[in-house]
Amino acid sequence: MDRRITLWVVIAVLFAATLFLTFKAGSIDVGSVQAPALAAKSAAQSASAMVGGC
Repeated sequence: MDRRITLWVVIAVLFAATLFLTFKAGSIDVGSVQAPALAAKSAAQSASAMVGGC
């Protein structure tokens, strides 16, 4: 019986940690995350434009 209680406590702690990290990640400034992704996308597009041309 004690093992089942420990299992449920572990599940509850993991669930709480997941909720906390989900909302914490949602509160991060979106612009700081999107800027590097946009730069990588534009770099990939400009690199693919040079394929087959002089």
